[in-house]
Amino acid sequence: MKKIVFLLNMTAAFFLYPFFKYRFKGRNIWLTGGSAGELYVDNGKAMFEYLNEKEDMEVYWIINKNSPARRQVNGKMLDRGSIKSYLYFMNSKAVLFSHSISADIVPYLFAVPLINKFHYKTVKVFLNHGTVALKKRQPMNPKLEKMVERLITSYDINTADAEYEKNIKHKDWKIDNKKIYIIGSPRYDTLDNKSEGKKIFFMPTWRPWIKNDKTSIEETDYFQNITGLVKSEELQNFLKENNIVMNIYIHQLMHEYLGSFDNGISGENIVLLPKEADIHNEIVTGSMLITDYSSMAFDFFYLDKPVLFFQFDREKYEKRLGSYIDLEKDLFGEAVFNIEDCVAKIKETYSDNFQISDKYKEMRSRYFKYTDKNNRERLYKIIKEEVIQNR
Repeated sequence: MKKIVFLLNMTAAFFLYPFFKYRFKGRNIWLTGGSAGELYVDNGKAMFEYLNEKEDMEVYWIINKNSPARRQVNGKMLDRGSIKSYLYFMNSKAVLFSHSISADIVPYLFAVPLINKFHYKTVKVFLNHGTVALKKRQPMNPKLEKMVERLITSYDINTADAEYEKNIKHKDWKIDNKKIYIIGSPRYDTLDNKSEGKKIFFMPTWRPWIKNDKTSIEETDYFQNITGLVKSEELQNFLKENNIVMNIYIHQLMHEYLGSFDNGISGENIVLLPKEADIHNEIVTGSMLITDYSSMAFDFFYLDKPVLFFQFDREKYEKRLGSYIDLEKDLFGEAVFNIEDCVAKIKETYSDNFQISDKYKEMRSRYFKYTDKNNRERLYKIIKEEVIQNR
């Protein structure tokens, strides 16, 4: 039903475009978005708030009409997939997105020839959801693969944190080197270390195969290891004795199982966060991160905070998804593979005052070229001076 509404709105906008074009004459419109219009997070949010301070443009956040995250947005919004949002896209100067332009900004763009020509009129900026390293890009549906490849390679600006990430995008994603700019992730500019040694953030990433498997979520090693860790009596006693809170965020793509996790997670010092939780706050106030393969690890690493990689299914993960980073040699934190070792490392990290070891600090320059908090300014100048003025 939603698809039909989007396509009807797209068609209506296409035919209204000639009659409304005069209303957009001389306007410098930039659109931003992410997470298919559901959330207000990460690099898209960081750029939106930065651009809002500029007086030479109109900036809009694209968001779903019924998204709970609307109340978090401090600025102008457009309903994703509405006639108005399609019209604004057709008249925009630049669009910035963290997943894909079709998912975040213009539903079904590039799939419909009717509106496809407008795709090439605007400057397209791919911000990334997170640093590309721990999860390989997956093969597409054969029917859509060529179209998706054309879409990805058509983006004008593709950001990277360092030469390491740029090489991945060029060699594996087949992106033209001239379109990849090493400027650093915009959201890193907003990060400050405000931890007080009293909060641990646990954020496992998603598993695409779980939705395809016939087993229930409760039967998966994913569910059993996550809930098994937080149910550990040794861990719960440790958290209580030291007045430490462990906040858990299940990846947004696994939120259909939140009810099961809510029933499976309990503890006086254990908190399961809702879908719309402020992840930025968890990053800056958390003293350490426990994850498996989430790009959130780089946010903590950027802040010189310890990361513990709880990789209970590494063999399966490498076989089904894979990592660009060598998980044996290139991780910037300790890796554990069972609940007992994970609890032991948490306690050890606490004993070390949540300090990151020197051997990992030496790896920072490999993954971050810039730590000067000017990533957004660099990107803004590239969009404005190097691309828009040349069109």
